[in-house]
Amino acid sequence: MKRALPSFLHARENSVDRRMRPRPNTRVNLESLMSNDSQSSSSRSSSPSHRSSSPIAAESAPQESAKDNDTVRVCLRLRPHLRSNPYKAAFRIHENSLLAKNVDDNSTERQYTFSEIFDDTVSQAEVYDRCIKPAMRNISGERGATFLTYGTSGSGKTYTLLGNHANPGIVPRAIEQVFMENANSISPHPGLKVDKNAVSFLDDDSVCRELKKVESMKKMLQYHDASHSRMKAIIRKEHDFQPSKDPDIRVFIWVSFVEIYNENVYDLLGQDSIFGKRKPMKILSNEGNAYIKDLSCVFAGSSEDAYNILQFGLQSATYGSTDVNSNSSRSHSIFFMTVVSYSLTKQLINYSVYKFCDLAGSERLKKTGNFGDRLKEAQKINTSLMVLGRCLETVHKNQKSKKLAELVPVRDSKLTMLIQSALLGKEKLSMIVNLYPTEEYYDENLNVLNFSSIAKQIVLQRKPTQRRDRTTRFSFFLAQATSSPSARIDCNQLMVENERLKQELAYESNVYREQLADKELEIQLLKREILDQELQLRNELTDDFESYCVQREATFQTRLKQAQEAAILPYKLQITNLNAKIEHLKNVITDMEYEEDEYEKKLNAYQEELQKYREKEKRTRRLSL
Repeated sequence: MKRALPSFLHARENSVDRRMRPRPNTRVNLESLMSNDSQSSSSRSSSPSHRSSSPIAAESAPQESAKDNDTVRVCLRLRPHLRSNPYKAAFRIHENSLLAKNVDDNSTERQYTFSEIFDDTVSQAEVYDRCIKPAMRNISGERGATFLTYGTSGSGKTYTLLGNHANPGIVPRAIEQVFMENANSISPHPGLKVDKNAVSFLDDDSVCRELKKVESMKKMLQYHDASHSRMKAIIRKEHDFQPSKDPDIRVFIWVSFVEIYNENVYDLLGQDSIFGKRKPMKILSNEGNAYIKDLSCVFAGSSEDAYNILQFGLQSATYGSTDVNSNSSRSHSIFFMTVVSYSLTKQLINYSVYKFCDLAGSERLKKTGNFGDRLKEAQKINTSLMVLGRCLETVHKNQKSKKLAELVPVRDSKLTMLIQSALLGKEKLSMIVNLYPTEEYYDENLNVLNFSSIAKQIVLQRKPTQRRDRTTRFSFFLAQATSSPSARIDCNQLMVENERLKQELAYESNVYREQLADKELEIQLLKREILDQELQLRNELTDDFESYCVQREATFQTRLKQAQEAAILPYKLQITNLNAKIEHLKNVITDMEYEEDEYEKKLNAYQEELQKYREKEKRTRRLSL
């Protein structure tokens, strides 16, 4: 046995000492574990010591080896045109090949081969069944898949990916497939979550926060109607998704939604996206896998929740009008659906990430007539698509050449950084090329076809993502103990006991709910009695206070009269004296008036005498003259 080298990056287990000897925390009877030495050694040699990352039983080895070397699945879809077949002169379909020739010049005919070709009569359901459905199945060793819709502006990429209420697209059908195939295993509560490409368990507070986040998004959804129920009925009618019958699996589904606008990554599910105050996000890497820092990851307990989250993100997506398309996507949008599965008996956790990329259409300035912000957006879109083409071309050259492999420029664009796992062959890659087959866009369509031809030739050499445990003696003893029939029986008994306890807990919770309802009713009755008693007491207090006020008022009236009489008494004597004086003065005035009359009579008499005397004197003077 080769001795392991010390490493600061990969530390040894806590159960192993410096000399690689087992150091268990509790005492273990090793003799009982070594009793089946021959059987355990044979089983160990026949099966690898690592554990598979998939919770579902592995398929046969020939089937898996046949899929190791597989090319990128590239499908072509032609958009319907209103005019009567204007593209037959320039494009012809022959089986799985498209023949292109420009009728204006004498150029040679070009042939492009695809995995599938769909004309304008093929339905959305057939496109999904033949392109997407096989890649959505959970196979041992698969990490997920990436789906791209590529084409010129206005070629029908968003319709293929999202569709409408009558014809759902790829994303709604993929959501229904995941939830219907895992209908018996989906957990209604978020127990496991993938954060920074690592799975973590959530506590009760985190579970409550995640559930409140979903409810808040439903409330803020502007157009919340019954469209999902109609789409769900249409999808179930057009597809036959069979649910799995593995009771050992628990599935947790998480959803994220981002857009790449002007080479900046924005979170479409963040609370800031509603008010327009969006901040660019950083793309980091963990063990060679790219992830977005602080990306909103929302738990979807049902297909309706996932669809509502998708609609919530689309409210903040960036759209604009050009001469080619009145509702053109001005950014690359990526919808992430993470499926976390947990095996109860094997205690294994696996997660698969499915990425649905709606790439913005490649544009030409003379066709779109862009200027200002639209011109800047078109430049960023074309640059990112050019980087994507360079990455595919570099991967293709590295597979063809036996020389030193060139570095794939995945870091030159935010788009290629997020889908680098698919570009580097770590997961499945499927591409749906949308073509608007008109003579007006012949040159643009040739660029799209050349791009897709490079992608079709790439061979994906996917390596199974399995974790290999360290093979120490204590780990071997522990594996034997847990894999013994008695351990499985104990595990089954624990599962049965767990289910029984869940039923008891549910029954007790129902009983407690009934008791709580009775207590609430009793509390309401007691509150009413307290209110009645309070009202009665208030009335009694009011009556007592009213009688007291009446008594006090009578007392105050008596005291007021006494005070008034005491205050009036000294003034009565003064008033009597003043009245006597007034009577005396009145008598004096009467006497004076009497005397005045006598004086007036005497004055009148004196005046009469004076008048007589004057007349007499006048007569005397006349006589003397």
